[in-house]
Amino acid sequence: EGYPKSLWNGPRNRLRIPTLKHWLITGWYMTRNEDFEWLSPRAYLKGKSWEEKMRVGQMALSKFGVLKP
Repeated sequence: EGYPKSLWNGPRNRLRIPTLKHWLITGWYMTRNEDFEWLSPRAYLKGKSWEEKMRVGQMALSKFGVLKP
């Protein structure tokens, strides 16, 4: 969506996570969700700000136990 590589590939946006958790998070991003107006998080985030994408990403990482809430 036109974000510079330094944002999406920078150290603040990179994290090593176990494969199973990666698969669970990927599935979550593809599943419709009441919290996102019954869109999948991926669909909801189209056109949203970088800050909103980071907020949802951190929510997913917390939900699946990669980050502490």
